[in-house]
Amino acid sequence: MWTPSPLNSRQRWRRWGWREPICWPSATIGTTAQGMTMLPFGVPSALTNRLWISIAWAVFAPNVVAFTLVAILNVLTDNQASEQFRSDGNLASAYLLLSISHGLVFAAMSFWSERIGAGPLGGPLRASPDWIAIAAVTGPVVLTLTSGLVGTFLGGGDPAWALRDGYDPRLLSPNALSLSMVALFVFLAPIVEEIGFRGFVMGSILAKGVSPVVATLVSALLFTAIHLQYSPLGLIPVFIMGLYLGALRTISQSMAPPIVAHMSANLISVIVFAISVL
Repeated sequence: MWTPSPLNSRQRWRRWGWREPICWPSATIGTTAQGMTMLPFGVPSALTNRLWISIAWAVFAPNVVAFTLVAILNVLTDNQASEQFRSDGNLASAYLLLSISHGLVFAAMSFWSERIGAGPLGGPLRASPDWIAIAAVTGPVVLTLTSGLVGTFLGGGDPAWALRDGYDPRLLSPNALSLSMVALFVFLAPIVEEIGFRGFVMGSILAKGVSPVVATLVSALLFTAIHLQYSPLGLIPVFIMGLYLGALRTISQSMAPPIVAHMSANLISVIVFAISVL
């Protein structure tokens, strides 16, 4: 009977019935005969022993870059930038700033991930059409269902039940709709968050041989923690969505399904919001 002690990393992988290495072609355009060495659950071996920097990328990088951009703009405009963000009736300038900062974070994360050998997205992007279809359909279902149940039974009929006390009323205004808002919520935020949480954080935990249940739970908790704009009730659907996205990442062994599910869920949320305020 196979009972090594202590277990090394390869032996932990084989507990799950995997053989290594599993090689996937790199998704980077222009490379040839170059691939990522994969661990179980489609995790690049390059993420081994990179947990803390992965958490830094996922949790802190977007806010650090956004605050840095605001500071630079304030220096260049004699503090007029912050005043513009506060007085902007439709939040377009704030959403534009966040879109730019998320774009910069995505570029930096992708560059770092590629340099260490984890591919541009912190994991393989290849997935079957079935997984893409499942993700596109179930992402909005999970978010809409959980939000509806929490709002109906715990929200007390308050239309702002999901937002924390002292929220900016412009968030529920028709003027909140803009192209920069759509770009941020439907494209940039899902990509950056999935690379950070389901790519880097989950990958670095799974690379240690930790249970995928634990990896999914930790990534979902951290994912929930960054959504500080929501009330405690509003964080319940976020946490459940984080669990579901982690399950998609683990079972499909690809980054594509959680990214698609996150995008489609946010798209439906934006559409529902637009219908409710127009």
